Amino acid sequence: MCIRDRYQRRVHGMFKRILLKSLATTAFGLGALGTLMHYQPDNRLCAANKAPEQNKKHRIWLRSENCEKLNHPEKLFLCTGNANRPLAEDIAKHLGTSLGNALVSKFSDGEINIQIKDNVRGKDVYIIQPTCPPVNENLMELLLLISTARRASAKRVTAVVPYYGYARQDRKMTSRVPISAADVAKLLETVGVDRVISMDLHCGQIQGFFSPRVPADNLDGSAVLLDYVIENTQIFTDPNKIVVVSPDAGGVGRARKFQERLIARGFYGAELAMIIKQRKAASQIERMDLVGSVDGKDCIVIDDIVDTAVTFLAME
Repeated sequence: MCIRDRYQRRVHGMFKRILLKSLATTAFGLGALGTLMHYQPDNRLCAANKAPEQNKKHRIWLRSENCEKLNHPEKLFLCTGNANRPLAEDIAKHLGTSLGNALVSKFSDGEINIQIKDNVRGKDVYIIQPTCPPVNENLMELLLLISTARRASAKRVTAVVPYYGYARQDRKMTSRVPISAADVAKLLETVGVDRVISMDLHCGQIQGFFSPRVPADNLDGSAVLLDYVIENTQIFTDPNKIVVVSPDAGGVGRARKFQERLIARGFYGAELAMIIKQRKAASQIERMDLVGSVDGKDCIVIDDIVDTAVTFLAME
């Protein structure tokens, strides 16, 4: 075998190992946060083929029954802060493992105290921590957990952030304001995160705030809502008269995707509408205009964040 052939085989083998490692990491990440939305094409529900009533109690609309278990849980370490521990425990349970021993407490002056009590050297660490209110405190816990795992010689550190705080500040709407979504991405990169997994980001462009070295996955949670709608058609006056409404222009793509999924699953009369709103300031709506027809129809409003709910109240 000539030198060139050996070199080519070596290069091909290297790229194959890198690709397999990347696919394995992505597959676990999607499985971890997707325990509530595991997709089974052969068993999916349709409007004309709903689940039997006797099985509804056990299957309902959670896609977690057939979640694949981990083959080598000893190579992974799952931990969480104080943001949503029940969620992290459910994810670990469906993956067939348990949460690692990580202490997240406070000093007497309010500073956050972090200590990972298990050995994570050479392991894949997954930190499940949404940055829900209190946003700043949960964000700091996430940053310190990532830093702790990195300093403890973890092989890879993946942040599972179902709710990405500061996502609404993804561009400059006026002068002298920060782009906070990008700043949070830089903070996560600085402390050493290798991958970020989130769900229903306020804007898909947030994925671009991370460098190519740190992939960001944006999972779509509408699949869970879709099964719920299909199994609970009694909540509608007429399942053939449904309108999917986007509460603003930025969410039209999200609403349109849900409408297309409804049509594909048997709701052939599903339509699309949009609200155009003008704000005086944050959480203050000056004017709202409707594009589309909702007269005599049931509306499904698809939004990514409900903060003060003033948009929903104004829509009524």
